Amino acid sequence: MLLIGAVGYALGRARLVDAQALTSLSVAVLAPAISFYAVTTATGDHSVLARMALYLMLQLVLIGVIAIAVSAAFGWDRTRRTGLLLATLFSNAGNAGLPLALFAWGSKGLAAALAFFAVQAVIVNMLAAYIAAQADSGARRALRALARLPVTYAVAVGLGLDALGIIPPVPVAKAAELLANGSVAVMLLLIGVQLAQVHLHGEWPAITVATVIRLGAAPVLAWVTAPWVGLDGVARQTSILQSSLPTAVTAAIWASEFGVAPALVSGAVIVTTLASPLTVGILLTLLR
Repeated sequence: MLLIGAVGYALGRARLVDAQALTSLSVAVLAPAISFYAVTTATGDHSVLARMALYLMLQLVLIGVIAIAVSAAFGWDRTRRTGLLLATLFSNAGNAGLPLALFAWGSKGLAAALAFFAVQAVIVNMLAAYIAAQADSGARRALRALARLPVTYAVAVGLGLDALGIIPPVPVAKAAELLANGSVAVMLLLIGVQLAQVHLHGEWPAITVATVIRLGAAPVLAWVTAPWVGLDGVARQTSILQSSLPTAVTAAIWASEFGVAPALVSGAVIVTTLASPLTVGILLTLLR
């Protein structure tokens, strides 16, 4: 992850790639593809998926309350408050969480992690886009912006097919899989490009706060609240792990698309990723 981000940083410093072009590609194609693929390939007990969804929403509410309270205590404006929300609410459950779950708990862990990721892909892309859009335009215009985003329709179609038990045609499924597999690399490149083209000097206090919340408070909340929604066994272990990971790459995409503290969110992605081996290592030891 860090190597790919470093390549993006080098491209950005050399001015060989425009961040806006990568952002537009991610918003128009990659985010919808990964959401559609996650929803249509999720397998398992729907009651477990429902508990995971409830669990994820509970984490979002609790972390959101903490982030808003901290922002108010520091007297931050609406843009920085929204940036802190984007940097703390959403974890990197895809390219970080899936291999970790596989290595820790084998095929059962990967299956549970994929189910959690499918739930998160829907909630994150929809909610993160709304949060980013409302920072500048208000709730009503944010809903209109959400209605214009391709990810909204990708999620709706995916959920509809899943509810009806319809498997997507093979060409569509393969295309979505290819795009989903490539999306993480492109998004990591984008973060590197963004970091090369923005200044972090004034964002370090907020990045530090975001790191403490994402890697410090989030794992504690994830551990304490898992029994509240009836998660147990491997589903509990993977859900706690997925909720405790570094800031989601997609959060930086939406921050860039809507111009909401992109330096803060991109910086949080890098710093939490660098710091996460320590916190995730401790968490995995406790969970196993």
